[in-house]
Amino acid sequence: MRYMTGKEIRETWLKFFESKGHKIEPSSSLIPMGDKTLLWINAGVAPLKKYFDGSAIPPRPRLTNIQKCIRTNDIDNVGRTARHHTFFEM
Repeated sequence: MRYMTGKEIRETWLKFFESKGHKIEPSSSLIPMGDKTLLWINAGVAPLKKYFDGSAIPPRPRLTNIQKCIRTNDIDNVGRTARHHTFFEM
């Protein structure tokens, strides 16, 4: 397997699903708009919640995204190892 940059991995992911008929949804703000149940976006599906709970109709039956996320469940270990972090993309 050849080395790929983060940008290439993202592009490959999106192109694959787009070729299968998925609509690409842009990454949402880390601060959830209109969702008082979250302090910040902590999962890739969080911005799509409106489609799951029926408050909005998805633009297509199939969607894909690369969502910026924050999680703090291991915040005490951030900096101790390269494995622990708070920001990532799903």
